[in-house]
Amino acid sequence: MEEDDVTIREQNFHSQVREYIICFLIFAVLYIVSYCIITRYRKKSDDHEDEDAVVNRISLYLCTFTLAVSGGAVFLLPFSIISNEILLSFPKNYYIQWLNGSLIHGLWNLVSLFSNLCLFILMPFAYFFLESEGFAGSKKVT
Repeated sequence: MEEDDVTIREQNFHSQVREYIICFLIFAVLYIVSYCIITRYRKKSDDHEDEDAVVNRISLYLCTFTLAVSGGAVFLLPFSIISNEILLSFPKNYYIQWLNGSLIHGLWNLVSLFSNLCLFILMPFAYFFLESEGFAGSKKVT
């Protein structure tokens, strides 16, 4: 009986680690794509002052994170539909076992959590933080 409990705990542990790794890899790909998109269309500014460069870099990272979460939200519905169809087509395939309902449910939870975080905390902070520095090249009041 104890050996069965150990194997069940080990299976739960391995499935949780697998879900975390898959979520991290999906988010890493979305973050890299978002960073490339934002840097491609970003207005090039003269970074003469170090404070402006730091503010722009922080805002860039926050906006990139928000775009990655938004991309995850957009691609989550087609991903869940396609994964469900694949699971129905190949129910006993060993290589598709990682694509289970627990993974999809975890992705939905993470996307809803991070979209609320981005919408209500990160984006207002990035906007007001960028606006607090004034226009590029303006003199700072000391």
